[in-house]
Amino acid sequence: MFIIDIKVKFIDDLVRCANLSSLLELSGWPKPGNVHRTNNFEDTRFEHFLAGIAAIQPVFRELCEKIYKYVDTNTLHFSKIELGLFYKKSAKEMMKWQSGGNVLLGHILILAPLVSAATICVKLDKFKLEDFKSTLKKLIIDATVEDTLNLYDAIKICNPGGLGHIEKYDIYGENSYDEIRQDAITLKQIFELSKDYDLISNEYFSGFSITLEEGLPYFIETFDKTQDINIAIVNTYLKLLSSHLDTLIIRKSGKEDAVKVSKTASEIINFGGISTKKGLDLTMKFDKDLCKQNGKMNPGTIADLVAGVIFCALIFGFRF
Repeated sequence: MFIIDIKVKFIDDLVRCANLSSLLELSGWPKPGNVHRTNNFEDTRFEHFLAGIAAIQPVFRELCEKIYKYVDTNTLHFSKIELGLFYKKSAKEMMKWQSGGNVLLGHILILAPLVSAATICVKLDKFKLEDFKSTLKKLIIDATVEDTLNLYDAIKICNPGGLGHIEKYDIYGENSYDEIRQDAITLKQIFELSKDYDLISNEYFSGFSITLEEGLPYFIETFDKTQDINIAIVNTYLKLLSSHLDTLIIRKSGKEDAVKVSKTASEIINFGGISTKKGLDLTMKFDKDLCKQNGKMNPGTIADLVAGVIFCALIFGFRF
């Protein structure tokens, strides 16, 4: 029985969990459509991800130390955490240390509030899952307009593909920064505006419901059954993909393709995922078919959520 209490007690361990969650998500084989240990894209290699992961770890440590110093029992709000500044610093380091383009913005966005909430809980000796959930929601609510502006800077630094354009607060709009300041659009508000067409935004809006309520228990249950970390990672990826249309695919290729991808993932899960020979064979074929598109059919947003799932499992004591 997996007891959901935060087990880590030190900043060093929180940074290790952040690092390991990204490394394990990246290493999962064969996560269909992703760069992984046996698959590269034309301009983005497995090694680019490794470089990006290594590059952002000092920024995670800086974030944890800052929070640990700032937060105490008298802290009423968490606006000084400056999530947006973390996004921006991490994006700069990630792009600086490799030439494969935007490899980790999704990880940065998913892990930042999870790591922050865990640090607060450790500092305040609040180790229950409900403490973690309530802290996570509170720090997102308390994020500021400045965090939104720094988020926009981070996105521009990474220049991710398939963003498209919106009428107001467009990331590349000439007046967007002025509009955000004028309308006092906080981080939670900007993610709320995009929650219906972006899974990461929806996680911020919902308190990370997919990560904590779907992905985490399935990941732990799968590992308990198989005792295989790779199966747990890949099957969790397939499970979440079967339940949620990947919004990166929608942006790059359209909703119809995203529906087809989710349907195939569901069929593979019905065969037991990669824990069965049939499921593994289907997964490898699925991976090969998606990778022919060189990233256009990459369920990258689901992969980002899996990194968050793994981080949560690790802070709650998961080891393999």
